[in-house]
Amino acid sequence: MDFHGIRVLVTDGAGRQTLTVLHGLRDLGCRVSILCTSKLDFCYASRIPEEKLLDERASPAHSGFCDYILSLAASGKYDVLLPVGEMTTNRITLIEDAVKKHVKLACAPRSAYINAFDKQRTFEYAAQNGIPAPKTRLRTQTVEDYLETVSFPLIIKPRNGVGSIGFHKFSRREDFEPYLREHGIDLDLYVLQEYVDYEKRLGTILFMDQKDNVCMAYADEVLRWYPLDAGSACCIRSIDYPEVIQWSADLLRAMHWRGVAALSFMVDRTTGEPKLLEINGRIPASIRLSRQCGFNVAKLLLEMAFDEDVEQYGPNRVFGQVTRHFHAEIPWFLHSKDRFRCEPSWFSWRNTKDVVFWRDDPKPWFKYTIQKLFGYGEFKKKRQH
Repeated sequence: MDFHGIRVLVTDGAGRQTLTVLHGLRDLGCRVSILCTSKLDFCYASRIPEEKLLDERASPAHSGFCDYILSLAASGKYDVLLPVGEMTTNRITLIEDAVKKHVKLACAPRSAYINAFDKQRTFEYAAQNGIPAPKTRLRTQTVEDYLETVSFPLIIKPRNGVGSIGFHKFSRREDFEPYLREHGIDLDLYVLQEYVDYEKRLGTILFMDQKDNVCMAYADEVLRWYPLDAGSACCIRSIDYPEVIQWSADLLRAMHWRGVAALSFMVDRTTGEPKLLEINGRIPASIRLSRQCGFNVAKLLLEMAFDEDVEQYGPNRVFGQVTRHFHAEIPWFLHSKDRFRCEPSWFSWRNTKDVVFWRDDPKPWFKYTIQKLFGYGEFKKKRQH
């Protein structure tokens, strides 16, 4: 299908991954509109959107978000609504039937999305389908029954959360109950599972179409992350690892997934076995790497939204490409003991792209840099464990 002239409304003007989506839509000749909550949203500075909508209701945290989205969908100005961020996708899929009366919706359906949004469900699907994963407390299991089957250290993380926020590691049983009481934590809202002492982390990005076909798939190795103990990736490299891609495809098929999904694995230091860390049922910031491998995710999303046959790119054959989130790499460099002996070198930009910087669209990078200069303290505080 020729998407030239298709009117696409894109959410999350403050999302790093949104820039990759915008560039993919531009390549298709789409007429792009972007939703922003503030002129400080760095996609507001992008030269790609023909229309920039500025409204505080564009935030999924706003009480009027759903009504605002429905009013835009019903305006007749757009052919497709493309949600980008996790919280935005969560709220829009809650009203997907109403939205789809007016526009095409380019994201996973609610029935699939909620399985990945809820990390507890993710690990239960993994257990049912033989996907290697840390031993996790089941919803039907009491905390005491679970503790009798595992050894410390253990970790908790929110069932519905983003990045490393809310993560906590317990090295001893003596620290477990006091911490829960002190912080008023309801474990039914958290995933409780074994801590995996990992030597490295892997990731996969897949696109599943409406017929359960794997239309795009590639694996990456996380070379650096921040915070140093269990943070978000800030430097990744494309690698050849078909086994983890197969596990990812098996899990997503079991979940009846549609669209883009990002899966993370930890490589157990003792056994050398990759174990599932999480699924993010959204477009991740690292999606920039997909373009370096020759994939256009925006094209696949539109083909699925229009119920067309989605192009099947086939296995990735482009390895050694690197994507960096340089603004997170700076605190990594300041805090890591490996700053001068990491591979690739922190100072190298060979085969490397930044998630925010685009040579032909540089203004968002400068706006993002100013934000981080003034917000570094908050950035660091939010990610403390």
